[in-house]
Amino acid sequence: MSHSTRKKKSPNRHMARESAVEALYAWHNGGNDMAMVPSILADRLQQDEKRGQDEDYLREIVHGVSGNCESVDDMIGQAVQGRSLKSIAHVELNILRIAVWELKNRLEIPYKVIINEALELTRAYADEPSRGFINGVLDKVAQQLRAKEIKK
Repeated sequence: MSHSTRKKKSPNRHMARESAVEALYAWHNGGNDMAMVPSILADRLQQDEKRGQDEDYLREIVHGVSGNCESVDDMIGQAVQGRSLKSIAHVELNILRIAVWELKNRLEIPYKVIINEALELTRAYADEPSRGFINGVLDKVAQQLRAKEIKK
């Protein structure tokens, strides 16, 4: 069992974000049913390959995104100007939801870190062209939510 040494400050949180993408994808495919959240989370928390993940952060993201999905989706909708959220692949949409939720609620995490994490997730779960799209959307949202931080 060799662990690849990645230059991640907290692999635990990165793993939690990966699990969150998978959990929110399952939630989305289940018709955004809040009653499904506990069992979807339980499933993600039992994954052996994610043993080192930050479990509290996983819960926080999944509850945060699923519980505030309308306001998060509104922000994404404004940033994709004219493009229907239905036209965005589920995986991409859920990566955006996680990052937008973090930009809005986790002010202690620098916006560049949040965008970088989203791009890492995109590399893992989506195709190359998606990265430019996700980067563009998150840049717009960050300018709205983190204007002061960006100006520094």
